[in-house]
Amino acid sequence: MAIMYPKSISEYMPTDSERIVYHELKTQLPDTFEVFYSVKWTDSEDGKLIKSEADFIVTSPEYGFLCLEVKGGSNIRIEDNVWYVGDDTHGERKLKRSPYDQAERSMYYFTQMFSNKFNMDYQGIFGAGAVFPFYPIGPDVTLDKRHRDCTIDSNDLNSIHSKIKSMFRLWKGKKYRWFYPSGQHAALMELIRERLAISAAAGALVKYKDQQLDVINRVQDGYVYFLKNMNRFYIRGGAGTGKTWIAMKMAEESYSQHQKTLFMCASPHLAKKVRASLSQGIDVYDLADLLDQCVEEIGLLAPPFYAGVMEHLREVYPHYDAIYVDEAQDLTEELARFVNTLLVDTNSRLGVFYDDVQILRQDSFNNGFAIESRPYLLHENIRNTANIYNWTAEKTQLGTDVISNPVEGPMPVTEYITEKGQMTHRLEMLFRKYLDDEYLPNSSLVLIIDDVEAFQSEYPDGIAKWNFVHREVAMDNEIQIASVAEYKGLETDMAVYIHSRDASENLNYIAYTRAKYYLIELVREYEWHR
Repeated sequence: MAIMYPKSISEYMPTDSERIVYHELKTQLPDTFEVFYSVKWTDSEDGKLIKSEADFIVTSPEYGFLCLEVKGGSNIRIEDNVWYVGDDTHGERKLKRSPYDQAERSMYYFTQMFSNKFNMDYQGIFGAGAVFPFYPIGPDVTLDKRHRDCTIDSNDLNSIHSKIKSMFRLWKGKKYRWFYPSGQHAALMELIRERLAISAAAGALVKYKDQQLDVINRVQDGYVYFLKNMNRFYIRGGAGTGKTWIAMKMAEESYSQHQKTLFMCASPHLAKKVRASLSQGIDVYDLADLLDQCVEEIGLLAPPFYAGVMEHLREVYPHYDAIYVDEAQDLTEELARFVNTLLVDTNSRLGVFYDDVQILRQDSFNNGFAIESRPYLLHENIRNTANIYNWTAEKTQLGTDVISNPVEGPMPVTEYITEKGQMTHRLEMLFRKYLDDEYLPNSSLVLIIDDVEAFQSEYPDGIAKWNFVHREVAMDNEIQIASVAEYKGLETDMAVYIHSRDASENLNYIAYTRAKYYLIELVREYEWHR
């Protein structure tokens, strides 16, 4: 059985024809083959951006790779070199180009990319073909002047392994002294996985995640309804399990019932995001905002209160019918007790959301909220792709009880940086690749850094044309930087996490799980210059 990427395509909205081909490649090819589904690529031609994809890339350490274009439809006709595909149910549609041309464009793209990246010619067999799972062409019929071995039709599906081998033999041609080094195959695998990572960071997985989130939204609405008559409760869940979204939905529900509602958290960055999403009549505070009127220089994590300050705050702030506390693990026991004083009475609603893994302080809230019931548990990650979360759990041994997302995505990348020049060069290459070449919006990339102040001192003028800003980006040449603590509770399409070797596993877990689609870890093995 072939190794498939992704392991399942049910979340990827495949066509019926792609689903059938995926199944046959998986079950009929041996485990030496690795097959990649829907590999998107971007190129430029005459100054114009070209976006395309290979439906399937079939790779073999013995042969090389094939790009396959799949076309459904039980009726095919070619008129004046223009292709028309359709069936009796959906009618006929005109194709932009021949399926063989499309497959060969992908084939040449990857061979050229190989040569550019590794500065050598690709020595394996590279080929292309078309698959028509619903259309019987016949053994002696050729289409588009291609050799019959470039085609797999509905009659060939039961012998797809032999057809794949025939296609490899055809594209091998007369290379009698052909030899495919194992190192070249490993480099090809690196190239394809990198291509998947780039397309994911540029938004290729967004539509799949959006479809999944439609289902998750219905599940979360069920949580809101299930707890509707609970006045006081805990909800505990690992990173990316949807705690913030559920808290926001509950706040909206309380507000719709004409209750004075407060949403609070420790992070001003998270509070800003939440404030922009909730109804204006809902009060949204971070701890510093809530307490700054009475405690000077409070910072993100407040020092212990004096009784007089507590009494003053009770008088200054209004009482609420409903309070929802997100990232509650950041609150001390005394702060948790203070939250209770802001409720109208003991019948007011208090929902506390927390993750006992993402704790950055020793003295968490303990029993300060005075909630006696055990927490309701969330254990399905909906933020990160499966490969990001599983990699994180394995590396840190934290959050291992969470069920990972069915959308796999690319594997995270770890690189060790030994000196500043190497770091500068690596960051510049990343920015060029993703922001310039792949048109990734700069708002989708965040540098998460274990020591922001030191990084700013190291790069006061940025790198090349990019400036580092300690806030959300406002211009095209800006890149946001943030500490792990500042970015806790937030998420980004692509995260570059820069840290020293001695960063704690807890800190690493929080940083890794900020990335939705793509994660690059740069481990700094040198000291910052201060």
